[in-house]
Amino acid sequence: MKITSLIILSTISQCVSLCCPEDDDYNGNHYFIENNELLSVQNNITQLNVGDTLYFETNINTIQTTTTNDTIDLYDFSRPDESMRYHLFVYKPNSNDDLEPLTLNENTIIPITGPILVSEDPDNPYITVETILENDAFKNVFGVVVLETGTFYIGSYLDAPNGEINLIISNGIDDVHINTKIVNSNPQGLYQFTVN
Repeated sequence: MKITSLIILSTISQCVSLCCPEDDDYNGNHYFIENNELLSVQNNITQLNVGDTLYFETNINTIQTTTTNDTIDLYDFSRPDESMRYHLFVYKPNSNDDLEPLTLNENTIIPITGPILVSEDPDNPYITVETILENDAFKNVFGVVVLETGTFYIGSYLDAPNGEINLIISNGIDDVHINTKIVNSNPQGLYQFTVN
């Protein structure tokens, strides 16, 4: 009886090892890009008047260089009709000179290229920027109508490491992580503009 049990267990074990595939431990490749030339305020405008519009542009060429100096095409990492999204915040200093996010509404945002979503939640106001693939770049252009005077900042959330804005694109297997800042932003990654 012991020999029969041993033979049955050995046979089952051998069958399982030969017939059942191993778990796939492949987690895909992860690529990292640092490029601070992807997001900008058109014409680097820093002085506006009430009622003017500040135009913000995203232009991410599909050909990028990784932190390991590999050249990759972001199109290879996207799915059909996929976009990249990221969040922006508009801040204004309060009476203690602490930056507070401003609550915007859809009446102050002018989408030009690609969709823009506005979170009007006063506890967590932000703009979601969604790119569209146009020619060889992921793009978005929108305007913010400025309605009050003061000094303002636009950028990532205040606790973002190095003030960077992070974008991720993935084809389901491999992914690309892009860290960027707004062109001509301060060391905290915030672009300053003044409204008179």
